[in-house]
Amino acid sequence: MSENTAPVPEVDVESTPLLKVRGLTTAFKSSGAMTNIIEGIDFNLYPHETLAIVGESGCGKSVTSLSIMRLIQSPGKIVGGSVELEGTDLLQLSEEEMRGVRGNKVSMIFQEPMTSLNPVFTVGSQVMESFQIHQHLSKPEAREKTIEMLRLVGIPAPETVFKEYPHELSGGLRQRVMIAMALACRPRVLIADEPTTALDVTIQAQILRLLRELMDETGTATILITHDLGVVAQIATYVMVMYAGQAVEYGSVRQIIEDPLHPYTLGLLQCLPRLHEKTDRLFTIPGAVPSPDSYPAGCRFCPRCNRACERCRDERPPLMELPDGRRVRCWLYADAEGAVDVSTAAPKGGESA
Repeated sequence: MSENTAPVPEVDVESTPLLKVRGLTTAFKSSGAMTNIIEGIDFNLYPHETLAIVGESGCGKSVTSLSIMRLIQSPGKIVGGSVELEGTDLLQLSEEEMRGVRGNKVSMIFQEPMTSLNPVFTVGSQVMESFQIHQHLSKPEAREKTIEMLRLVGIPAPETVFKEYPHELSGGLRQRVMIAMALACRPRVLIADEPTTALDVTIQAQILRLLRELMDETGTATILITHDLGVVAQIATYVMVMYAGQAVEYGSVRQIIEDPLHPYTLGLLQCLPRLHEKTDRLFTIPGAVPSPDSYPAGCRFCPRCNRACERCRDERPPLMELPDGRRVRCWLYADAEGAVDVSTAAPKGGESA
């Protein structure tokens, strides 16, 4: 993997996390019963950090981000846990109070800017709205701030783009507009849900570079939702690997990329093409992510795992913390020297490695 791995970012964290997620569990109603889609999600997020949440489609990554933003719609419901932003549990706020948090203290970049931007309003009017709602600026002040923000995210001729509609812009420019909207009020936490999925590799690299620069400048902490481990290697500080609604491995980006522990994490890395290797067929993990109403009795990855044993089929593995601070949900490490069951305790984030 070394030929595809960018230099690992330096860890620069403060002692108190901006965001503490504990036991976050979200369920959806199916056939009259509530079924957990994500359960027991725990992590800390510190200033300047980027936590990457990775996994295949259907693993619960986007549901996790929407739960943090309190954007889960019926028939879904957050049924457990807490999401503390600088000491305030967002799950305990009223909807009116939460509207003051979204876009102000916590912002989100959605996957597809064409569906996230309103096609009947100009780009400028949509970015201006954040300044007018959250900072109570006058229209001329908001216009000036908007043009400044469009310029900051690298949009050429921002005065012209200000007057244009989303369909008049390229995919890369629309994504920059979304970033401008998300960062308009200098949020403490930015959630980026697959921010480069629909972009070609050149534009993708520009967007990732822009996000890194803006995080360095503003001190914003970022949660990056992605299935692309190449992107993770470029921008992440820490990684949480999700499978079937659970976190199965936590570690620094270097630990995850260079020495994965969980068989699922290893499988994801093996799926990546290598620049200097010729092959007729790329590696694939057999099978598919199970639906929430058909999870196995034991380890949820067991049916797809080439290292599964009888215990894996019958018993659900706890989350184990190893002496180096890494966490993994796998029976292979239950008897490792110094391993501790921490299923109910959050990882230390920037303090763990």
